[in-house]
Amino acid sequence: MSESARDDGDATPLESGVPGVLHYPAAFERIIDLIRRGAVATARGEPLRRLAFPPVVSRRVIERAGYLSRFPHLIGFVHSYAGDPKRWARLEPLAASGDDWQADQRISDLVLPPAACYPVYATLAGRDLDAPALFAVEAACFRQEATSEPGRLRSFRMLELVAVATERYCLDWRERRLDRIAAWFAALSLDVTLEAADSSHGDASSKAELRVPVHGPLVQPVVSGSYHADRFGLAFDFMCADEVGRSACVALGLERIALALLSAHGPRPAAWPAPVLAALANED
Repeated sequence: MSESARDDGDATPLESGVPGVLHYPAAFERIIDLIRRGAVATARGEPLRRLAFPPVVSRRVIERAGYLSRFPHLIGFVHSYAGDPKRWARLEPLAASGDDWQADQRISDLVLPPAACYPVYATLAGRDLDAPALFAVEAACFRQEATSEPGRLRSFRMLELVAVATERYCLDWRERRLDRIAAWFAALSLDVTLEAADSSHGDASSKAELRVPVHGPLVQPVVSGSYHADRFGLAFDFMCADEVGRSACVALGLERIALALLSAHGPRPAAWPAPVLAALANED
């Protein structure tokens, strides 16, 4: 079907011409809204503090969190022109012809967030918590992925449930969150598996993933559950119960989950099975 022939009921994303970046029709966005509601509902009854972050984050926060030292190849830095109008008059013809005009670009104090949770830890800097702190946060994220396989996006939205507390609380909380989300996916008729993953940190942290088919037989992680141990408590100097704070997060890739649903049930949500539609928003 041509792009112009699609109607409002077709949720298939549109190609942007750039690898890892898609355009989303209204029907796809309606799926995203339902996933967002259903994901938060898996933590129903918990005192979640809801936060929405802009599509940029302080570069210092990302440096302090240690992401730069581990994944410098994935970060999208914000640069801006640092020259004067006279200099730009000489560079503008290069930009118009597609040649190298970036010589006077300078790195700014902002980066594109690689995950939604990092600003949470910055808000807790220097605090001593006397009870667990629970958050539901969302951000538009970016990672300079080298592959363009379906589902592996460079620009994507991430919703994260975050716990800052003691070690025992964080580990138990992460297990409960993953179990509830896995049960929700099963109700959505997604073929979900829970697998251990490499946390890539070389410390007491650990990571598990929920994986589902997102494009035919192609299986990818759509949810990750990470226990960070005391990494962010040390980096941002926050305490909980008179010890360095521990943290855990459960991160959901909203577009990947939507793509998995399209792969499983077809491009037109109105034609999906009634039990799937009933389960999607996860409302009792």
